Amino acid sequence: MSSDSFKLQDNPMLEINVKVWKYLSVIFPDRKHAWRVYVFVLPVCIMNAMQFVYLFRMWGDLAPFILNTFFAAAIFDALLRTCLVIINRDKFEAFLLELNEMYRDVETSENKDDTYGRDLLKAATATVRKISIFNLTASFFDIIGALIYPLLCEGRVHPFGVAIPGLDMTATPIYEFFYILQFPTPVILTTMYMPFVSLFASFAIFAKMALKVLQHRMNSIFLYNRQTEEHQFAGLTACITYYSRIARYVKNFNTLVTYIVCVEFLLFGAIICSLLFCMNISVRVSETAYSLPWYDCSKRFRKTLLLFIIQSQQPLQLMVGNVYPMTLETFQSLLNTSYTYFTMLRGLYS
Repeated sequence: MSSDSFKLQDNPMLEINVKVWKYLSVIFPDRKHAWRVYVFVLPVCIMNAMQFVYLFRMWGDLAPFILNTFFAAAIFDALLRTCLVIINRDKFEAFLLELNEMYRDVETSENKDDTYGRDLLKAATATVRKISIFNLTASFFDIIGALIYPLLCEGRVHPFGVAIPGLDMTATPIYEFFYILQFPTPVILTTMYMPFVSLFASFAIFAKMALKVLQHRMNSIFLYNRQTEEHQFAGLTACITYYSRIARYVKNFNTLVTYIVCVEFLLFGAIICSLLFCMNISVRVSETAYSLPWYDCSKRFRKTLLLFIIQSQQPLQLMVGNVYPMTLETFQSLLNTSYTYFTMLRGLYS
């Protein structure tokens, strides 16, 4: 194992996610275990291709199509993230090492009496570790739920809709074979998707912490009355140099993630649009039936129309998991829940 990877694995802010990527040979691979990255990525590539075949088959059956579009898009996004790191491995490794150096600079500050920066670093590290553990745990149990879901359904469905041209995926023993093959997905998808999310949060939290350290150092320039103009000027130039380092850090961070953020914006924006389309196909016809000139019609016509009005009181609409209707109110509730979750995370990251 290289000394660089040792440095990162000793960093409490990075160790959880770096150890996962290092074990899977995503970063800092060694010749002995380089094969792990192929065993890690290739099965998910095959599974994702089978998901898109399934989507092609389900075209026109809107409810399962939209549900499985989300799963396929999420796994495709996880593949993109992992492949992005593998392709730009040198850049990611260099960026992680730069973060580690900046981390150690704050941790071993020359001014031993000034604990402000070290306290901020300690708090940021604790937050990052909580986020990493929460993300890995929540993702794992989320996918466990997807594996259990088919057992609660009446028909034969796969946890993630997959298909192979020319095969009936619900026939025995094909169904059982592919269902068992999906058992490792909680571990594989969790370790593929979440380290990127957690490191993204780590990068952002550390940058915010570094800016607070810079603000404190600038306020400290005139803290001591006995300092000469030369000391004050040296402190100012040191702050400018540190700011340039942070700016370079943020620029490199943006370079690494900007394209994957664009892809995710387009992917999940399209999924939201499809949910809105579901609301547009909800229909209610009872008002139209009642507005007909039924009072001039025969008794048989009025009786039949009355039965039709009663029947049409239940609107034609799609259901979310056969539990909740996909209506405007449901979508608004989803947005409110998402905003609440975002607010909670924002407070956590702060």
